Amino acid sequence: MHSFFEDIGATIPLIQAPMAGAQDEKLAIAIAQKGGIGSIACARLELNEISTSARQFRDQSSGPLNLNFFCHAVAPRDAQREAVWQKELSRHYTENALGFDYPTDVALYAIDAETVDIICAIKPEVVSFHFGMPPKDFVDRIRATGSKIIASATTLKEALYLEEQGCDAVIAQGCEAGGHQGVFLPTENITPLPMIELVTRCVVALNIPIIAAGGIADDKTIRAAMQAGAIGVQIGTRFLKTPESTIPSRHRALLDGQGVQETAITNVFTGRPARGFVTKLVQELGPMNPNVQTFPLAISAITHLKTATKGSDDFDAMWAGQNWEIGQEKPAADVVDELATGFDNS
Repeated sequence: MHSFFEDIGATIPLIQAPMAGAQDEKLAIAIAQKGGIGSIACARLELNEISTSARQFRDQSSGPLNLNFFCHAVAPRDAQREAVWQKELSRHYTENALGFDYPTDVALYAIDAETVDIICAIKPEVVSFHFGMPPKDFVDRIRATGSKIIASATTLKEALYLEEQGCDAVIAQGCEAGGHQGVFLPTENITPLPMIELVTRCVVALNIPIIAAGGIADDKTIRAAMQAGAIGVQIGTRFLKTPESTIPSRHRALLDGQGVQETAITNVFTGRPARGFVTKLVQELGPMNPNVQTFPLAISAITHLKTATKGSDDFDAMWAGQNWEIGQEKPAADVVDELATGFDNS
């Protein structure tokens, strides 16, 4: 096993993907207790909630912890773009007797100086970033505590940038991945790369370790990723099918094959591309709608509809990777035991 994992106390080269809104520390604890890296997604957590979750993790596991943060910039409101997006949604607002006076504040946090204070107090074994990297002084402060720094790349250009910024490893996130694609550099006219192709390109071009992500759900896909040169894998969707995940029953039903049978990368729920089940709203407006509001402002309009319709499947983003069909619901520890066979002789 590569020293990246050995140095932080992992006994298998597996990172549980951080999944904001779909997990809490219970899933991270279960993975860490089996030798992997347990992740807590912090994008939706207040600072005190980050501290509480990390403390509960430390109380119940001596394994490695990864705290994950978004690095997005919040764009200013654009009245013209907002009006165009409201027009796209007008039929649904009319049908549900709603006005466009939805809240503009979105409980989705990007890393800031106060967050760095919390991270440095917790001293997680790993700190990971999505949508790029934070300012250098943030990274330097975190690194000084001994934490490993990793971040997601969806293209070779992004991976090379992350290496230049001092990442200890890069997560090569293929287009098969569920949830938000970690895109942070311009990608006009660039076709999203599958995991194997992206890993292969990154392994050849970079001098730091590559961790594979996207569509990895069983021992076969793990072996393929490792054979392509990855030192380990990051897995998310497979862990949604566990009692430790916090997804609602309707999301579990879809993962169990009841209803929609297709996923796609769509921007209609948040304003950024993310892979999830093709629900009614995706069929009607997307999957990639040019009129969507900028991330994360787009979330408010859809959340208002979701709330008004009491969580209707039509307006709920139910993220899932391309290989969502693989595996049955079972405890996370049992899933890790299944997956671990993929690392044999790798």
